[in-house]
Amino acid sequence: MFGENRNLLVLWAVVGLLLGFYGCRPSTTSEPRPSVEAEAHGNHPDAGQSDMDAMHAQLAKLSPEDAASAEKQHVCPVSGEMLGLMGPPVKVDVQGTQVWICCDDCREQLLAEPEQYLAKLRAE
Repeated sequence: MFGENRNLLVLWAVVGLLLGFYGCRPSTTSEPRPSVEAEAHGNHPDAGQSDMDAMHAQLAKLSPEDAASAEKQHVCPVSGEMLGLMGPPVKVDVQGTQVWICCDDCREQLLAEPEQYLAKLRAE
């Protein structure tokens, strides 16, 4: 009996630590907030700038066709971050499919497991 309770207690402690570390935030927000990954790369929206405004500012640096394509995809399949929060998104050809990623750091992972990320894009 004590062993089962101990395991449950340890499980809840781990869940509590993870929630405390990562937080519990919705995927969309009305409050402007810098992206965690964008902060880590030193590229985050100006104070008071929403994620959407930051994305559009970065997409404006692309050709109109590329900007429309990146906006349609909206999210990096590798990091899960909104495109444009870490600078202009990067276009990569993956098995004949144009894929947008948030930064060059995601390129290696995308190319190492292309089917996983292409499937993720098809599901969205």
